[in-house]
Amino acid sequence: MVEISVIMPVCNTKEEYLREAIKSVLNQNFKDFEFLILNDSPDNKAIQRVIADYTDDRIKYMENPTNIGIPQSYNKLQEMATGKYIAIMNHDDIMHPHRLAKQYNYLEKHPEVGLLGSGYKKFGEINRFRWTKNPSAHAEICAYLLFKSAVHHPTIMMRRAIMTEHRIRYNENFISLNDRLLCCEFSKYSKLSNLPDTLYKYRFHKDMTSKKQKDMIRSERAMFHKLWFAYNNIELMPEEVNIFDHYTTYGRQKVRDLNTLKIIVSTLEKLANINQQRRLLEPEIFTKICAKYATKRCLNALLSSRINIKEIIKTTSLPVNKPLLLGSNMILGWKK
Repeated sequence: MVEISVIMPVCNTKEEYLREAIKSVLNQNFKDFEFLILNDSPDNKAIQRVIADYTDDRIKYMENPTNIGIPQSYNKLQEMATGKYIAIMNHDDIMHPHRLAKQYNYLEKHPEVGLLGSGYKKFGEINRFRWTKNPSAHAEICAYLLFKSAVHHPTIMMRRAIMTEHRIRYNENFISLNDRLLCCEFSKYSKLSNLPDTLYKYRFHKDMTSKKQKDMIRSERAMFHKLWFAYNNIELMPEEVNIFDHYTTYGRQKVRDLNTLKIIVSTLEKLANINQQRRLLEPEIFTKICAKYATKRCLNALLSSRINIKEIIKTTSLPVNKPLLLGSNMILGWKK
């Protein structure tokens, strides 16, 4: 048995991107791994030719008879894996040469951690070239899950034994939020963590799923919220759910009126209060995250729609960034 199984579904990948991805895996300074590649676009002969150029015996190449989808392909790869750990890899991204070694060494020293991510750098055709460092503490990662994934999916290395024992699989109803779902499942049986090191380069381009499937991703986000609230036995009013789905966690949606902003903030207050009483998550961390999102939406309303946010700032129970918000409010002419 190898120590690590690197799993990578491919589907109509550009030849240049695919070669860079494969090369970055084969050039790892950690050598004891198998590289499982599953082609979900079997009619694409270019992909077959690219894979055929590599003779490294760590590569195990397979094809689906027909296109079955990303999560379905991940489930097939998971079942084929034989390594102690499973490392995720996107077909158009690049691993840092030390990624496998650093994550492997950390997991060997921390048996309580079942799922581990890392920092990453965005690059590519779209101008979002920056580094992202996610929280390393288990409690903070879990507290963020309602709002976003705090472990970037393709940076994940996870213990195969936990997946096997607890039958953890990719949810085949989702194409984009499986990182959050994986974190939710693993958090029931182990700790989650992130290395601070930037060990992954995440490519942005016009054909990526997040650009071509925006409506589907918004729908999946709402589905995930529904699952999260149900699992934690939290009931919101229909209006609160609608506002939460469309505004609270989605920063690009402009807040156009004061009533919408009030519902956003009051819903975040409600969630923080419920958690404070029931301690589903670390209360101080979760409340700070609610306050962070309330601050962002107040700025959104102020800057995009020139809404006077002073009343909300003064009355909210959340620890929002009052100096920032009041200062911004005054700059735009709202003194009262």
